[in-house]
Amino acid sequence: MNLLILDYDNTLADVYGEYGEWYIFRNKTLSDREKATEIYEKYRRGSDTIVMFDKLLEVYEIDDAHIFFQKNGMGKQLFSDTITWLEDLRKHKDALEVVILTTWDQKLQEIKIDLTGLRSLVDEVVITRNRDKTEEIKKLIKKYSPEKTIFLDDRIHMTPADFDTPIHIIEMDRKWEKLWAGVVHDLSEIPLALLVSK
Repeated sequence: MNLLILDYDNTLADVYGEYGEWYIFRNKTLSDREKATEIYEKYRRGSDTIVMFDKLLEVYEIDDAHIFFQKNGMGKQLFSDTITWLEDLRKHKDALEVVILTTWDQKLQEIKIDLTGLRSLVDEVVITRNRDKTEEIKKLIKKYSPEKTIFLDDRIHMTPADFDTPIHIIEMDRKWEKLWAGVVHDLSEIPLALLVSK
């Protein structure tokens, strides 16, 4: 059995597009967009560089974040290839376990995963506040004991040498800014054989 570990933000979902929290907080909270942007910039990073989600909800006077983001289309933030690709991978459930490993605020990421419906297309969702996902990946490898591990993320903070077991690390660049070998720009560029073969 192989293990595929997927990032969420800017790998599976366009969180900077019109259905991402960045856009929604700035454009759907206050009639004064300049003030809304000022508030977002003030509270988007905490001491651990993670968004101060509860503070943003308080300052923007959002009582129910789930309903607010649902009304503003957050469930539509997935890239167009995400659902079909994950559905295709589920056909190989006997050869591949799929985990979403995402970094950000726990509540915010839970809302994103729930509104997009991705939870039913993966084996597990792990949310961490640590931007360097190396230790979380090691925990997942220990838990699943895969024959092969593949990690896909738009921000790579590690190398295969950081792990005791073989791992394929693939960098995703949805903006087409990185045009060198080993970087993918679309999920279809990842060969199915890499994911399901031993």
